[in-house]
Formats: sequence, C-alpha cells, structure tokens
Amino acid sequence: MGLGKVASNSAFKQTSDLTGGADKKVFRALSKAKINKKRFAIEILWFFAALLIAFVVGFLVFYLIGEYLTASFTEYIKMFDSATKFYFWIFLFCVIGVYITRLIVWAIKTVAVKE
Repeated sequence: MGLGKVASNSAFKQTSDLTGGADKKVFRALSKAKINKKRFAIEILWFFAALLIAFVVGFLVFYLIGEYLTASFTEYIKMFDSATKFYFWIFLFCVIGVYITRLIVWAIKTVAVKE
C-alpha cells in the first residue's frame, strides 16, 4: 500500500470520526422519508450550481448597472453603504431567481409529461 493510500485512508477515518456517522443518520432519516440518495445528491448539486449561476449573473447585473446607470449605481451604493453589500443583495436575488425558475420548470415538466 502506497503512502498516498495510507494518508487517504487516515484522512477518511478522521473525517468519519469527526462526523460521528452523521451521514448514515441523514440517509437513514431520508430512507424513512422515502427520499433516495440519488435525489438528495441531485438537490445538493443544484444548490451549488445555483450559487455559481447567481454569482455570475449577479456580477453581470452589478457591472451593467455600474456601466449604464451610473447615477442610479451611486445612489444604490450610498443606500447600501458599500458596493459589497449592494452586490450581496443582487447575488441573493439571483439565487432566489434561479430557484424560482427551477420550480417553474419542474412544475411545467410535472404537468406536461404524462406517465
């Protein structure tokens, strides 16, 4: 067994000890709730994808407001006390927008697809 494999196994053991088997408890609770591991994993991936999409779209909106609506941009900066807070609120609205869009697509698929 190579040194890398030993270190990897050791790190996995330490992580398992720290979590105290929380992953098993979560999946046991999910199995009782009739939610499978694959669906749970897809939701986690969608969460991180939504964060990434919101980051990019939020930056684009922030840039476009600053570039084309300069007077409004400075007023928003004054209203939120900093550009960082202003960007944070844009980012938050984008995350909510991604999830609302995702819910709409899910609803349309649910209604349109006949099983």
